[in-house]
Amino acid sequence: MHAKVNDGKYSLWTFQRLSLCIILVELCRTHEDISTQDKDVELGGNVTLSCTPTKHYDTVQVTWQEKTDQGIENMAVYNKTGGNVLPTYKHRIRFVAPGLNDTAITFWNVSIQDNGCYYCIFNTYPLGPISGNPCLSVYDHLQTFLHYQIFDGHLNASCIATGFPRPNISWVASGAEKNEKEVTNPNGTVSVISSILVNVSSLKQQPICRVTHRREETDLKIPEAERGYLDPVVLTVLVLIIVVILVIIAVCCWRRHRKKRSGF
Repeated sequence: MHAKVNDGKYSLWTFQRLSLCIILVELCRTHEDISTQDKDVELGGNVTLSCTPTKHYDTVQVTWQEKTDQGIENMAVYNKTGGNVLPTYKHRIRFVAPGLNDTAITFWNVSIQDNGCYYCIFNTYPLGPISGNPCLSVYDHLQTFLHYQIFDGHLNASCIATGFPRPNISWVASGAEKNEKEVTNPNGTVSVISSILVNVSSLKQQPICRVTHRREETDLKIPEAERGYLDPVVLTVLVLIIVVILVIIAVCCWRRHRKKRSGF
């Protein structure tokens, strides 16, 4: 009696595992049956995502969906009666390859909001839905700015990097006190502001602000010749003083020359 009960449990467990394997295999197969290509696009540009079945199916309807923080949202639908883009997406996308055997949509004037992955679902008969999952990576070109001043033997430097995805800043500067913050701009790009304060005498090498963006590194260096104790502001004041002195000398020489010519 006990043996039969154990056999029943074993059979049920085996059936559940087998069913799960079949479901997983089916999900993997459906993605393999759709040919897609991920795309990179610059902020404000246009780009097309496409899906093409690798085999011929009797497709009844094609649906495009977006994966959002709130869940999955329908974007556009195409069937034998024609295509329809939902009102929320009419200003963002349009069909460029309306059809049941392959499908493509174009995003224009791409924004940060368009960054993410999408689903193209072919509702076939009698197999049911098969889907692809193309992704769109939106980027904005990196902009950098380095400001620094040296006063009272200390270097105070600020490095600013703006772009999308978020840039990362690191410093090559021994013994530096670091401070960093970020700001999200109205267009969705991110500005990272990183500052350091360091005693000039403790620097063992040229200070470098290293910005990493989209797997590329950009180095902003503080020139060796300008790492002395002279503050650029002080230098500017000294230059102005010299200019004023030269002007005064020129005026005095001109007045003296004029007196000699007039005989006074």
